[in-house]
Amino acid sequence: MSQSDGPLSGGNSGGASPKGKGGLRQFYERTRDRLRRGRSRMQQGGAAAGEMMRSIADSVGADEWVEQAFERARGLSAPSIEQLPVDFKLRQSAWPRRLYERVFPIKHIFRMGYRLEIEFLEDFMPISNESYIGRGTYKFVYRLPWQMVIKVSKDVMGSDPIFGRLYREVAQEPDKFLKPEELALWEHLKHGRGSGARERVDHKFARLGMERYHYWKVREELPDLVLPTRFFMGVRYRQRLAGRDFFSRKIMPMDSQVLLVGKHLKEFATAGKQADQGWMGRTFAPGYDFEFDIGRFGQIKKKVLLKITEDFRRLIRFTEVLALREKLILDIHTENLIITLPDFQLKVFDFHLFDEHLYEPSLKFDSPEKDHIEVIEKFIESFDLDR
Repeated sequence: MSQSDGPLSGGNSGGASPKGKGGLRQFYERTRDRLRRGRSRMQQGGAAAGEMMRSIADSVGADEWVEQAFERARGLSAPSIEQLPVDFKLRQSAWPRRLYERVFPIKHIFRMGYRLEIEFLEDFMPISNESYIGRGTYKFVYRLPWQMVIKVSKDVMGSDPIFGRLYREVAQEPDKFLKPEELALWEHLKHGRGSGARERVDHKFARLGMERYHYWKVREELPDLVLPTRFFMGVRYRQRLAGRDFFSRKIMPMDSQVLLVGKHLKEFATAGKQADQGWMGRTFAPGYDFEFDIGRFGQIKKKVLLKITEDFRRLIRFTEVLALREKLILDIHTENLIITLPDFQLKVFDFHLFDEHLYEPSLKFDSPEKDHIEVIEKFIESFDLDR
């Protein structure tokens, strides 16, 4: 990883990363001191531990609602893909990636921990050849044997637009976004490594804190619309064809979620035409203008439609306020929203926030979030509630 991939590189945001040997040395000394303070809090407990409970990391990590949802999900067998009323063709990767996942499958995943100055693995998650569901922009998604999915972060350059202002906040004050055990694991994984390896570890833990930060901001405003999610540093084991070790091992930020039966908002579209985009957009990120029809999924009571309409209105208001006051764009495109079936409820399962100036600009509006809002408005209009 080049220096631009380090924990303070904020894409094109203009966030200055340390320059030169002196800047790097000061940055690593500050990070080391923060990690040691976090480790000391974990060991001492008492008032310092109480302070950590007020951090974002602990407010999310100690969420009883998430733990209860996970406990229920672990007691239920995952439905097969054939049983899910979902068009997975919309989510599949290209054939080279699907072939790679078939030939070199991930066999199992662990959550990584660090206690009593010992690195250990817990929460065994087996993966089969059929577990690979697909990929998003930043993660690979696998179905677990119980009613949950695991999302494994992809390697992403530090210049990616996702690493904006919130990422830099995490890198500057990691003890607000990472648990004491994670801070201790961070320091442990950096011990005895070269500068390049330490920088890669820094980047992964700052990214873990950033993912948790994004989730927290959305959950605080829309707690009933977000999916229960747990963020952690994990280890995945991918099968090899040959070699001394049968598996390759990789440490990456991960998150797990309850598996819901439903459809992406995009799947309610009955027709779509390619949007008016430039050459780069048409080639690498083609967009479509959609027409929707909810009638394909049976009769739905008006009170249910009124409830989901209000939920969409709340999501729109939050997205608009976030863009206006904080200049952050909540990525609510049609593949990040799910409508559960048969109860027809709105759920948000992807929580990425981008700096406004780093997000792909709108060709129609003065702010990019309005493109997504327009699509949602079209979906609401398809309910035909005025008749």
